[in-house]
Amino acid sequence: MIDQLMILAESGAEASEGLSAPAVGIGIFAILMVLLGITWLTGGAHHRSLDAKRDASGDTDH
Repeated sequence: MIDQLMILAESGAEASEGLSAPAVGIGIFAILMVLLGITWLTGGAHHRSLDAKRDASGDTDH
């Protein structure tokens, strides 16, 4: 039963000439990773970790 459903889904995707499921999944993953990177860069968490490293090293020339 599941085998027939998979065959039907594959033939339907080919007939509709749309994007394949793996292509959509990879695209969504890439978009989410870019958004995560932008959020990380603008969030300031990496600045706090850099400040902690500077304080630990004893640099006084800020």
